[in-house]
Amino acid sequence: MSYNNLISYIFDTKTFVEGVVENFISRKSQSKNTLIALIFALMFLTFACNNEGGGMGETFRNPPEISSSNGVLHATFRLDFSKIKVAGQKVTTRIYNGRFVPPTLRVRPGDVIRVKLRNFIDEMTNIHYHGMNVSPLGNSDNIFNMIVPTQTFDYEVQIPENHPEGLFYYHSHAMGLSEFQVFSGESGGLIVEGILDPFPQLRGIKERVMLLKDIQINPDGTVPMDIDSNAPTNRTINGLVNPTIKIRPGETQFWRIGNIGADIYYRLKLDGHIMYEIARDGNRHNQLVPREEIFLPTSSRVEVLIQGGPKGVYEFRTLPINMGPQGDQYPEVTLATLISEGLQEEPVDLPTKSEFPQIENLCDKPIDPENKKFFVFSENADGTTFFINGQQFDPNVINTMVELGDIQEWTIQNTSEEFHVFHIHQLDFQVCEENGVKQEFIGRQDTVNLPFTTNGVPGEVKIVIPFTDPVILGKFVYHCHIMAHEDNGMMAVIEVCDNGFCPGE
Repeated sequence: MSYNNLISYIFDTKTFVEGVVENFISRKSQSKNTLIALIFALMFLTFACNNEGGGMGETFRNPPEISSSNGVLHATFRLDFSKIKVAGQKVTTRIYNGRFVPPTLRVRPGDVIRVKLRNFIDEMTNIHYHGMNVSPLGNSDNIFNMIVPTQTFDYEVQIPENHPEGLFYYHSHAMGLSEFQVFSGESGGLIVEGILDPFPQLRGIKERVMLLKDIQINPDGTVPMDIDSNAPTNRTINGLVNPTIKIRPGETQFWRIGNIGADIYYRLKLDGHIMYEIARDGNRHNQLVPREEIFLPTSSRVEVLIQGGPKGVYEFRTLPINMGPQGDQYPEVTLATLISEGLQEEPVDLPTKSEFPQIENLCDKPIDPENKKFFVFSENADGTTFFINGQQFDPNVINTMVELGDIQEWTIQNTSEEFHVFHIHQLDFQVCEENGVKQEFIGRQDTVNLPFTTNGVPGEVKIVIPFTDPVILGKFVYHCHIMAHEDNGMMAVIEVCDNGFCPGE
């Protein structure tokens, strides 16, 4: 029980306490202050032993944060070898500022992010600002920049005034090294504030930032270089294993959940509760979407409202996942334990569809035939080499050229027998169809799962991408966000030009 609730409970019984004290004093002439202290102590112990959470304290913690000030966020990240403890095991790994879960960056539309990256590890590295609709040029969100060992690099990322609000993240995007570096811990949260602004009834509700990361640790306390994503792993929330989370019955909380690991998926379920999805991939929906389960591929993020159920203990789990005949098999894992206890709260009114800002339905737009593109994600028989349209990644080859202002329809087929995750940098898209089935229009996203081939029929997703924002001019990439696949070829270069002007990198 929270301190405030305990005080409320005590003062609700004030009359009872005073009556007992006065009666006792009149008969025994004891010290009034001593008796009040004794009765309060007994009340506290009685409540602590009988509350529904069994006296368990909350162990969940949000990550540390760095916020912008006067329109600028300043941060310095020292990437170095650090000895830490994760899941009760000691490990030496490559992380920012000595933290497996580094600071979450908090900004607002129109701000500037200035990050100084100091590379003290033995590999080249960089930082990608995942999902951000920002420039891919120069020292902005440019994944072609590689920071070699001992080098310092200054990032400056200008966030547009009209940038979507929500949960994003940052992570290493070093070509051929992304999986190992992110698996080691090189990823953290990034929040663009304002996603709840259209809903005044939600002002001031408790916010929880939940960053899902996993790590494997060798017996000698190192991270394996040759990662087997199907091997047992330590799943954590903010680096914690099965933390306890408190909520009051009827209380509304805002959970920001991000899959910021290297390879694995999540199927989220909160026993006894509905998760009301308000946004995905940093894009506010056009309506609240109630879900009993949430499927969260690698790099996907969701933001949900939770309303506390009756007093009791509930598991927050990831359910078993079959990634396909060629893919991994992930077991069920309890990620956290939710404890509903304390005084009942009157639930706030959840946002109605009319309260959500309107979003244009891109799937209804006519698409010129020359703007309809076709892509095939494939792999070799033993699952070690990966391709897009039969080609492996080459940073010096531009695979796709786009004119600024185009709105394109991309049909993406998966001819392999395991899931892939399509992600494109710098912008968002709308999913129109999956395996020929039209999808409900709820908003946009930057990541989508590609269903695997079944009975010889490729999985297929159809999306519409608006290449309309001038901020995206330049070269960037699209790829599978299972980083083992990305590092082994499943990535391609796209360049957006404006009337023949192609700024490159």
